[in-house]
Amino acid sequence: MYKPFTKSKLTIIAAVASTSLLLAGSVLAKPNKNADKVPGPPGMDNIVELAAANGNFTYLLGAAGCFTDEETGYNPVVELLTGTDDLTLFAPIDQAFISLQETLIGLWELVDDEGEPLEPSPELTCAVDDLYGDGTLFTILAYHLTDGRRFSNSVFNRNNAKDIEMLGGGYITSTTTPSATLITNIYQMVGPVFAEDGVTPLINIKASNGVIHVIDEVMLPIDPTPPVE
Repeated sequence: MYKPFTKSKLTIIAAVASTSLLLAGSVLAKPNKNADKVPGPPGMDNIVELAAANGNFTYLLGAAGCFTDEETGYNPVVELLTGTDDLTLFAPIDQAFISLQETLIGLWELVDDEGEPLEPSPELTCAVDDLYGDGTLFTILAYHLTDGRRFSNSVFNRNNAKDIEMLGGGYITSTTTPSATLITNIYQMVGPVFAEDGVTPLINIKASNGVIHVIDEVMLPIDPTPPVE
């Protein structure tokens, strides 16, 4: 299971990801030339602008940045999330990505060329396709999106469980439990993140092109267990 990621390869991954993030930022330059832009009134900023202004979605934006073409700057994921089509994004916070990466580092025994376990980082997300095959990261990100504006009453509905079809294929299922839990294809239990008061869920965040619900796990449409060789 030992899978070394040499420093040179990690350097390349980090460089590509960093460049991708810069290029992704350039896609946002028209509506957001100031990196410290203060968010506008609810519904004025697009999904990516809201995520960038929040500061808790560095890993999510890093994952989106993995798809930027270095030559043209085109990024299909950023284009989708900054476009005019209404979408609902279930947005995992940074800690959700860190927890997933720690799990993957352990499952795959990912180490550098000195045999030391890798550390989680936004750039490391770009290596998912190296582990599971081309297209896997896109499928995972698309599994956090669904068409239209779905507010909490049609997602976290404690009185009426329902299946929600995701853009990446597959479904997530809402439950009728008091914790307003979602269940993924592989039976992950996912819930909303709460504000500092511990009571107010961070849901129904209005964007110009949809709505965001902040969640505590990266939702996986596939079993992350490495295949048996």
